Amino acid sequence: MKRLALLPLLCGLAGAAGSDGWHTDFKKAAAESKKTGKPILADFTGSDWCGWCKKLDAEVFATKEFQKWARRNVVLLQLDFPHGRKLDDKLAKQNEELRDKYEVKGYPTILFLDHEGTLLGRTGYVEGGPGPWIEKAAAALPPKELWLTDFEAALARAKSEKKPILADFTGSDWCGWCIKLKDEVFSKDEFKEWAEENVVLLELDYPRKTEQPEALKKQNEDLKAKYQIRGYPTVLFLDAKGKVIGQSGYKPGGPEAWIADAKKVLKKK
Repeated sequence: MKRLALLPLLCGLAGAAGSDGWHTDFKKAAAESKKTGKPILADFTGSDWCGWCKKLDAEVFATKEFQKWARRNVVLLQLDFPHGRKLDDKLAKQNEELRDKYEVKGYPTILFLDHEGTLLGRTGYVEGGPGPWIEKAAAALPPKELWLTDFEAALARAKSEKKPILADFTGSDWCGWCIKLKDEVFSKDEFKEWAEENVVLLELDYPRKTEQPEALKKQNEDLKAKYQIRGYPTVLFLDAKGKVIGQSGYKPGGPEAWIADAKKVLKKK
């Protein structure tokens, strides 16, 4: 049984995500998950009768802290089983099929799924409000991939999180300055913490010793031509439409100096 306790909120929307970000259509949630790389947080809930569902909603899911975390980390999907109102037949059928598939026996149950529906993790009701709940949920999820390699996924995440993309054009296994930039800046906790809050990271690699999938190689070559990259490392800051809003590269002085320069570059946009 995949038991969890999480997300009762909104029970009745029809398919697309509502204004609060909740989907009710699994296929649409899966499409967003595939596009953004974020896992699905699927809430099996009895929104109009389940006391623990309502308690979890009030203590966690209705809070700004949870909503901020959710926007950055998951795709929200509500699978409702109300008593006081009738769902659309198609929606009710979908919810029942998913309940049976994942052997859900009680509410609230929350599952973390990838875009193909594979179970990634689970959690339950946690006392103490959004902070302890988020900590528990984060531990249940696989680590979030820091660097994306898919350009379209980076654009989608940039749009979703309202952040610019930091696109690193690099020769990871041969370019000395690229390796130096990674060792001195990108691998440091100070940079990772800043990046998590401020940018979407995209690595566009041009290795000489490492084999790449043909699709990835073609994407990177196309982007190199599009942005007229002449040398490595080149770091471009892009908006959610792929427009260049700034440029950087190797800077001496470690993460503090690099971040300070990046902030100046982004201020000019």
